[in-house]
Amino acid sequence: MRAIILLLLISSLVLASNTRAAPIIIQPQKSADDASYSYYVDLITLILELTREKYGAASLVESELIYTQNRAFSALKQGRLDLFWAGTNKQREAEFRAIRVPLMGGLLGVRVPVIREEKYQAFQQIGTSGQLKALIACQGDQWPDSDILESNGYRVERVTKFALMYSMLKQGRCDYFPRGITEVYAELGGADKQDLIPYDKILLSYPFPMYIFVSKDNEALALRLEQGLTSLTKQGKLQVFMQHHPVTKNVFPLEKYSDSKMFRLSNTNLPELTPLTHESLWLQIKTSRD
Repeated sequence: MRAIILLLLISSLVLASNTRAAPIIIQPQKSADDASYSYYVDLITLILELTREKYGAASLVESELIYTQNRAFSALKQGRLDLFWAGTNKQREAEFRAIRVPLMGGLLGVRVPVIREEKYQAFQQIGTSGQLKALIACQGDQWPDSDILESNGYRVERVTKFALMYSMLKQGRCDYFPRGITEVYAELGGADKQDLIPYDKILLSYPFPMYIFVSKDNEALALRLEQGLTSLTKQGKLQVFMQHHPVTKNVFPLEKYSDSKMFRLSNTNLPELTPLTHESLWLQIKTSRD
């Protein structure tokens, strides 16, 4: 228990001001709907604290600009951001230094359809992936998820701004919004989403880790993040962090999804160096209805 409390205390040191600390520029929160933002900020803050003795003090500083994913990677290349967290693909790993430790145990690739509550009965009738493919999913225009869904035969309405996606779902411009199982419960906590529900009786699953990316010119930061994350993972503390963080705690225990239907998708754009065989990096959801 004391170890858990210590983790939470350290992770609460978000964006702390320290005149002697080296600033690390990150993207700001995209919108109030971006509930998972605090998870990544808290986790990276924890990593910086755990590696402080070896690498020195550092603090996270938000950029004044909000970026789309493509523009964020451009900003990373130009030095206007020092790191950026995002789902991986072959192009991103070719151009940037990926820290190949999944930030959410690989659960970003397990997607829960968010639906309008009035559609609950209709979704209860879905028994095959073909029935879901007949519907339209809202998804980020520049997200690798959109490419994955489309390559597997799913219909996608691509949306540029994250803030518009839930609005479009509520307006009926798409039938569902697939969200990461570690993100969805925190995102739906707002009063403006009372008519939306996570339909976790259906899960979409594909290999899709969320990584921290840095410029290939910033190897010192890459090594610091890599060592900190690897240490957390080997000690089992990353999973503890997930189990207690407000954003991700409601996904546990994973056994509660055992009766969900799991539709498995392929990811042809997954880089060859993805550490799929390193079992300690991945959390697994097992269902009886694959």
